[in-house]
Amino acid sequence: MKQRHIAAAVLLLGAVACTAQEKPVARATPSASAPSCRSGAIHWRTTATEWRLTEVSPVVTVGKSDVRARKYAHFEFPAVHVRTVTASVETSAPSVSDRRVLASLADRLSVDVSMLGKPGRTTVNRKQDLVTVDLRGVQGRFVEADGVHVVQANFTVTCPGRDTDLYGSVTTWDGDGSALLRCGKRPGKDAWVREGYRLACGATSAPTAAAE
Repeated sequence: MKQRHIAAAVLLLGAVACTAQEKPVARATPSASAPSCRSGAIHWRTTATEWRLTEVSPVVTVGKSDVRARKYAHFEFPAVHVRTVTASVETSAPSVSDRRVLASLADRLSVDVSMLGKPGRTTVNRKQDLVTVDLRGVQGRFVEADGVHVVQANFTVTCPGRDTDLYGSVTTWDGDGSALLRCGKRPGKDAWVREGYRLACGATSAPTAAAE
């Protein structure tokens, strides 16, 4: 829009000059727009994946009386927010389609594109706020941890008619995960699970190697 206003001003001044001096004035011609990159080839540079903790429940205690009451006891674990992951596609030019980028990334990851979080979507409230778990009459202090498998990738786009490639980045996720943890038992090696254990069970709740 700004370029159109400038061109109009140039033409208007030219018309005034022509009237005063009776000499033809060359008209300004708009510069050609940059070639579109709607069908450019997408090349993936780096792709990194990791699990991130998004919710963890408070500790739910199952006592002897709960075990006696019913053999298969169901307990509710309210989800408490830990962090938010927001899906996004960022490019150096708007002509690059988010849909094409996600479809290409899905092919690279060998997953269905419907599994990827769409741009603008967040992990908040993607799952139910209350999880019910069958603990099968086991005593102890339990925690439910939830997370997503985050994908972060960088790419370039080779466009017909352009001397330089466009570039962009993606943040999304391609799956959900959950872990039922028992305070006092080793939470395993996964960083997101250990984080959930530490937040809910506490660092002073030293896990033991006792069998379930």
